[in-house]
Amino acid sequence: MAKKVWLGVVLVLSASAVAGFLYANHHAEQLMAGHIERSNQQYLQLAEQGDMPPIQMSYSELSANVITSSYKIQNLHIGIAGMGDLVSVGQVELIGLQREGLPKDGAARLKDLKLAPQALAALPKDLADYLTTLVMEMSYQYKYKEKTGELTFQQELRVDHHFSLNYRFALTGVTELWQFAENIHGLTPEQQQQQSEQPDYLPDLMKRVGAIGVASGSFEIENKAFLQQLFEQLAAARMTTDYNSSQQQLSSAIMQNPQIPAVITEPVLNFLKQPERLKLSFQFQQPPTFSQMQDGSALAGIETAEDFINFAGLTIEGNAVSGR
Repeated sequence: MAKKVWLGVVLVLSASAVAGFLYANHHAEQLMAGHIERSNQQYLQLAEQGDMPPIQMSYSELSANVITSSYKIQNLHIGIAGMGDLVSVGQVELIGLQREGLPKDGAARLKDLKLAPQALAALPKDLADYLTTLVMEMSYQYKYKEKTGELTFQQELRVDHHFSLNYRFALTGVTELWQFAENIHGLTPEQQQQQSEQPDYLPDLMKRVGAIGVASGSFEIENKAFLQQLFEQLAAARMTTDYNSSQQQLSSAIMQNPQIPAVITEPVLNFLKQPERLKLSFQFQQPPTFSQMQDGSALAGIETAEDFINFAGLTIEGNAVSGR
């Protein structure tokens, strides 16, 4: 008898937990749907004021998971009201969103992203037709360390599994800007608009941005004949030369410039000759701030390309050839 009672209790608790989980997910989905609808209304209002085009978003399905703080949006369409779609995305996944405050760890993934014909109407038809066949994927993620004020983020773009471009940055001194963003995030859209109109808003924002330092970063390209194909399409549309001609022109310009050191020319020329992989990385021993880069003080004492390479800890790799 006791076992039956305990079994009944477990079943009731399990059913309650499942019901609570489903309700929480449903509530989160309603909040996200409301956010998208409010965004559409705000875009229309801004369009009426002449501040931006009347951007509109629509989707077929939205789901949420409160345990992982994630949302999935199926068949997202972004376009201009009265003109049709500009971009379609098969699935958007947002990870790390929360109702209060800024999440310190977040990510976004966009799958099956395609350009709509309306977005390419100004291009020659054959080129526009080619671009609409491309299927892209994008991913983005960031992490903020509150104790150290460090922010790292990276983004990747893939095209038809034949081309990828990704970059990564590590920033220091982000604490003040993060607090500023958290305060803005906690305001209503109307309050945010009023705040942005204050005379000290932009100077205060730029001051906080200027204090940020760039610690390290990287850019990487991987190509599987996509660039050659793209250049062929652009050449057919008479917008540029084909890849072979462009490669010869760029290679010649690099080789004839004596100010470019060999640690840069060799990997870059190797990539141009056989465009498969190109990676540039840097890591500053003393991260310069955006303010120092703007006023030029970050480059004080740097007179040659070699000086800058040593200062930035710059490395470049083209396929199997690297330079430092």
